Amino acid sequence: MESLSYYENQFIKADSLIADGNIADGKEMLEEILSQYPDFGKAHNHLGWIYYYKLNNYDKGIFHYKLAMKFDPKYNAPYLNYTYLLVDLGRYDEAKKHIQFTFENLENADNSSYNSELGRIAECEHDYIAAYKYYKTAQKNALASNFIDNMNANMKRVKDKMSIFEKLKLKFK
Repeated sequence: MESLSYYENQFIKADSLIADGNIADGKEMLEEILSQYPDFGKAHNHLGWIYYYKLNNYDKGIFHYKLAMKFDPKYNAPYLNYTYLLVDLGRYDEAKKHIQFTFENLENADNSSYNSELGRIAECEHDYIAAYKYYKTAQKNALASNFIDNMNANMKRVKDKMSIFEKLKLKFK
């Protein structure tokens, strides 16, 4: 069996292949890594992403995200990726519980992204005041200008969906 360092280097290569759009070769390399080191959390996260975003195989995406969180509990990416998957699938209660768990247990959680997802959930549930507040919180904590622009667009969109009474309630809170 080769050393873990070799597989960490292979992971970096797989990550680069994926970033360059060579998903198939990246996937193959990740599977090879996991055949030797089945508890390599980062490789599970990347496979989860491939199954979710590229292959629309949500069950396998969930499987790999959960393994990534289990084997590398301090690695932030699978927590957020799993959140995106749950929200996209409309599993809002699970997503809210997962976000709460993440806030309570993961150091350096990306508060802006999680608040944005809570806003997305609230918007899908037609709770526009809550959605607006989550997007506003996400925007306040953000550093990337394009993310801030997206939150401003989200707040405008949600405000456009509000009734006059909701807008008044928002204004006086």
